[in-house]
Amino acid sequence: MESPQASPASPPATSQPRELSRLAALLRYEILDTPEEADFDDFTELAARLCGTPIALISLVDERRQWFKSRVGLEVSETPREISFCTHTILGQEIFEVADARQDPRFRQNPLVTGDPHIRFYAGTPLTSPDGHNLGTLCVIDRQPRQLTAEQRDTLERLARQVIRLFEQRLLARRHAEQAALQQAILDSASSAVLVTRPDGIVSSVNPTAERLLGYSEQALLGHPLTSALFQPQALQRRAAILSSELGVPVEADFAVLIAPLHQGRREMSEWRLRHHNGSEVPVLLGVTAIRDEQERLRGYLVNAYDLAYQEQLQLRLQQIAAQVPGMLFQFHWRPDGAGGFPYVSEGIEQTYGLSPAQLASSFAPIYARVHTTDRAQLLAGIRQAANSLTPWHSEHRVEHPRKGLIWVEAHAKPLRQPDGSILWHGFVTDITARKAEQLELDKQQEMNRRLLEALSEAVIACDADGCLTLFNDRAKQWHGADAAPISPADWARHYRLYQPDGVTPLQAEQIPLMRALHGEHVSDHEMVLLGQDAPRYVLTNADPLYTSDGQPMGAVAVMHDITERKRIERLQREFISTVSHELRTPLTSITGALTLICSEVMGEVPTQLRELLEIARQNSQRLSALIDDLLDMDKLHAGQMRFDLIRQPLRPLLEQALHSNQSYAEQHGVRLHVGECPPVQVDVDAMRLHQVLSNLLSNAAKFSPPGERVDLSAEFGDARVRVSVRDQGPGIAAEFHERVFQKFAQADSSDSRPQGGTGLGLAISKELVERMGGRIGFDSEPGQGACFWFELPCSERPVAASESQP
Repeated sequence: MESPQASPASPPATSQPRELSRLAALLRYEILDTPEEADFDDFTELAARLCGTPIALISLVDERRQWFKSRVGLEVSETPREISFCTHTILGQEIFEVADARQDPRFRQNPLVTGDPHIRFYAGTPLTSPDGHNLGTLCVIDRQPRQLTAEQRDTLERLARQVIRLFEQRLLARRHAEQAALQQAILDSASSAVLVTRPDGIVSSVNPTAERLLGYSEQALLGHPLTSALFQPQALQRRAAILSSELGVPVEADFAVLIAPLHQGRREMSEWRLRHHNGSEVPVLLGVTAIRDEQERLRGYLVNAYDLAYQEQLQLRLQQIAAQVPGMLFQFHWRPDGAGGFPYVSEGIEQTYGLSPAQLASSFAPIYARVHTTDRAQLLAGIRQAANSLTPWHSEHRVEHPRKGLIWVEAHAKPLRQPDGSILWHGFVTDITARKAEQLELDKQQEMNRRLLEALSEAVIACDADGCLTLFNDRAKQWHGADAAPISPADWARHYRLYQPDGVTPLQAEQIPLMRALHGEHVSDHEMVLLGQDAPRYVLTNADPLYTSDGQPMGAVAVMHDITERKRIERLQREFISTVSHELRTPLTSITGALTLICSEVMGEVPTQLRELLEIARQNSQRLSALIDDLLDMDKLHAGQMRFDLIRQPLRPLLEQALHSNQSYAEQHGVRLHVGECPPVQVDVDAMRLHQVLSNLLSNAAKFSPPGERVDLSAEFGDARVRVSVRDQGPGIAAEFHERVFQKFAQADSSDSRPQGGTGLGLAISKELVERMGGRIGFDSEPGQGACFWFELPCSERPVAASESQP
């Protein structure tokens, strides 16, 4: 029976920080997973031959595998790290040798021993980097047990050191190639023409910009002396004479003209005109720099040529642009000693200061003399402060123009400190006389608006598009007991104590008129209460959104009218009417009852000459009684004392009952009442209050219909509501009376001789009753075509079946 196979020994543990440093060193060489290279294959071939083994490897060990940069006698390119022999090798500093892996308990169950490539012998030496990290191994492998001789061990170690040197050379060559590519890229992308020469002035390299600038190809210039190829002999001779005089030594009229200042420790830029391939001349600014190696040996010269023709074009372009700019563009150079001049001034200076550019070439005085005397001190102080802090400068000052007289100008400039401590300013100046006049007019208008706002008896409040309060006139401050505060719109009601008309319920943020207007709504006559002071203030508010000229929201404004006194008078009126109505009701009831008994002759026969007078008295007492009843109803509605018992019940019986109750009144006017279509729906109503509404509408329709006509009562269902309509054939309602139909005591004909009587309260009461039952009321009418009064009530979402409507 075979014993169970033991698993391979676990790889030796390593220090985590040390291992991380080793892996970083390995990655620095950028050699993992690179293609095969003959230089490395030579070493593995030599190692196999000298050690007499069929297999030799250059193995690099990363965090999970050993990868073979070069291999002899082995097909695979990598194996897992946990079964590799090299993992053991990189832990030491000397050769790691296994004479017979089958006899070694660390490796006898290793898959590389039990299977392909059937390793029996292994010897590896670490590949140690100059900073002491073992990157991998140079190892030899045999399928037979054996042992290296001392000479073979020494040879293996020597070869390993050479492999590391090859790593270093490869890395250095890669870095040099990168630097060379970077330098070439810089030369190729340089905006200036760059030519490289040997120490004797022979051209060795030309960048593309030089080819474009001078018209020569690189091949046409390589190997030729720079000065003879591109410089005019007369110019070289003149420059040689000047340098010979300055330096005190003779200077030849050749390449020495360009490098002589360098030998004296001077680096300078000089203007030249180089020969173009087409025979023309190219103006350039030339600079020469020596190229030296690490040992400071001269290797050549770098010649930079900046195209002045392009700068001349830019200068012309700048002048053309400046001519289109209203005002003047300038460059001002202010030196530490206080002197200053204008290296550049556009032609606009004539329109701004009445000067020419030539007058300012070396002095600031001509402009300073044009500045109004009272503005000069402030102008200089602003310039000095901006120069000291190197912050942008801005000034508005007056100028005494020789032709225009006194004008206003605005100046902007940005200071830049130069190496010599001077300040170079770039800026512009514009004439703002017209803008100043407009600003003055605007200031006057704003002052007038401010005074108008403060003179208003209404409170005016405004906010911007973000809901920040921007305006509280004096009246608003007085009424609110506070000024505009930087608070969120959600806190307006709490901070300013805004309440609904009852003076008890706080106003919600979305109900505030200014907030509603900010959201685009036009608000009219919104009633609310301010409790900013001790006594409540009742106000009516109108609010509207504000927009910019291009239609963008810019905020909202609200105007509040004080109706506290009106509310007080209305309260007194209601109290007076309520008191009078209650005091009149009892005696009037007795009078009406007595007149009714007399007219009905219960007390005996009434003389004919008195009957007509008593009948008139009885009718007027009934009208007065109806008026008192209406007044009392209005008082109860306003005080919230009228009780509503809302019960779900079928609609049609209610309509029929109202028709029957008002039939006799209609017959007195010679009018017929008719019930039309009515869906079988149920409504939640107070039957008595609904009967009161229907009686008001039916009696009005009968009263205003010509004799012989018919008044139609009908209902229709739609959108979870039922509309009840009363249509007559009377004269209709005049257009000018439409807005007052449902107001108290409203009468289309208010004269004493109107043919139809009435209190003018019926429709106002009907409106209150319908709204208290969750509905709304309205009318449709055209003069001469009758009127249709309607009201809508909520009902069940669908008409009920006839069987459902039966009690």
